[in-house]
Amino acid sequence: MPFPRLVITEEEPTSLLKDFSTFLQCLAEKPVVLTRVAELLPPEFLFRINQKMTNPDDVSVSSKQRSYKVLHLFYHLALDGKLFQKLAGDKNELFLKASDRLRLYEELKPSEKYFFLLETLWTDVDWEKLEPGFPLPMLEYAYAALKALGGMQPGEEISLKNEQSEEPGLPSLFSSLSNFLLYFSLFGFLEVAQDEEETKRWASKQEFFAKSLTPSSFGVTLGVVLAEAREPVLWNLPMRRIAGELKPQPGSPLPHDNPFWMFKRGLGQRRSRANAKAKMGTFGEPFFLPFVPFFAERELQRTLPRVLSGFVDGTYVFKVSLRGSVWRRIEISADDTLLSLHRAIQDAFDFDDDHLYAFYMDGKRFSRVAFLSPDDEEGPHVNEVKIGELSLYVGQRILYLFDFGDEWHFQVRLEDIHTGGTKPQKPRIAEVKGKAPSQYR
Repeated sequence: MPFPRLVITEEEPTSLLKDFSTFLQCLAEKPVVLTRVAELLPPEFLFRINQKMTNPDDVSVSSKQRSYKVLHLFYHLALDGKLFQKLAGDKNELFLKASDRLRLYEELKPSEKYFFLLETLWTDVDWEKLEPGFPLPMLEYAYAALKALGGMQPGEEISLKNEQSEEPGLPSLFSSLSNFLLYFSLFGFLEVAQDEEETKRWASKQEFFAKSLTPSSFGVTLGVVLAEAREPVLWNLPMRRIAGELKPQPGSPLPHDNPFWMFKRGLGQRRSRANAKAKMGTFGEPFFLPFVPFFAERELQRTLPRVLSGFVDGTYVFKVSLRGSVWRRIEISADDTLLSLHRAIQDAFDFDDDHLYAFYMDGKRFSRVAFLSPDDEEGPHVNEVKIGELSLYVGQRILYLFDFGDEWHFQVRLEDIHTGGTKPQKPRIAEVKGKAPSQYR
């Protein structure tokens, strides 16, 4: 059976590419200073750009980024796709600056842009940032929902309020997708009708409630291929890192000590019977390859090269603060590990190294983006990766939490990376401000 031919333009199957292009243009006009704590786009910028979207969100001028569900997604696509990067300003503020990859992205054909964005969402975006609290279930929901699309009739509306449908599990399955149902709609897999009653009932601007969905021909054709050839449990790198893998590769087999391995075994037992299937793909091939047969010849050929997390050599300068007026400046080699930084902080504040601790790389207490002490049962651990391998950026804020009982919160900010000169043979306390408090109060 021949593959159906699909077409992607700036406004087909949705306005995704058009709206994302508008978003990128607004970011590139002038530097946008991010909010200090969450490091997100400021409300006034969001409100202005929201008015230029095809389907703007119903928000106020003071609404924060999480309330702009599509713009929140665009922000992570731009950053995780490495089209923009965070840089530190003169006043310790962080702002976004376009990278060289933005020009390469703009040179792609519409279909190639589409699959680059899909790859970024599928592979590089941390799904918990889009749907807090449900990362692993969301992988399973997404897999099951996309496979279910293959057995649906394009154009046939399915109520999500009616549990008495012929497929009784479908309403609850698709409702569980929440914001991801909106994202699947944005990528053209289906159309959704928002449930205004539920939205008002929960008074939530951050969560999407749908009352019905209508599968598209585009989604019925490609949904199953995406689910099976690009199973999210194999391809989503942030989730694999959280499971303890330090350097996972997209689509590579899961190691047996990965807690998702049993989940993957369950997925492998459920294969689609869809009539039109492309080659399911192998490890190491471009993300877009299984979708090539669905497009005109030579229509889908290129993407942007993946950015590998290489080693950034040099001397790293950290300012470690305990309360506003008490801080230490520490210089450390890129060859050292976070274990060395931990010991340097202990020495700088005259603490006894007698408790468990963690470095939360996004600065958020008890987040999943963390390196734990070697004595902790879970990982990854602080002695497993060098500082130069962490892809840190100047201005990055890290939370070093020492002693989970008393909870000493040290704010660690990367002030600079000196790439020239001699690296210190061991961590050096370069500057001291304020008297350290007593560890045992």
